[in-house]
Amino acid sequence: MNENIITVSGTVTTEPSPSTPRLVEFVVVDDRGAEFVVRAWADVVTDAVRVGSAVTVEGAQGWVIPGRSWRREPSRTIVQAYAVSTGALALAA
Repeated sequence: MNENIITVSGTVTTEPSPSTPRLVEFVVVDDRGAEFVVRAWADVVTDAVRVGSAVTVEGAQGWVIPGRSWRREPSRTIVQAYAVSTGALALAA
């Protein structure tokens, strides 16, 4: 199994926004307080993914974006997601 594939469960803290015509980005914070910048294809991210929603993201772990200490920003790990699911979808299944 590829060691760079990770699963992150947490809360969305930023609105998904387009980074390219087909990719969207948003931030997820897990229960340990670690932050992840999630990049996913627009068709993988549903309308249920919004600030405050619980999500589970599966994808390839990428580089770490260093935080700026003078702005009290945490470092964030990039995740190139191939699957994004919300708590609402899991309950409906």
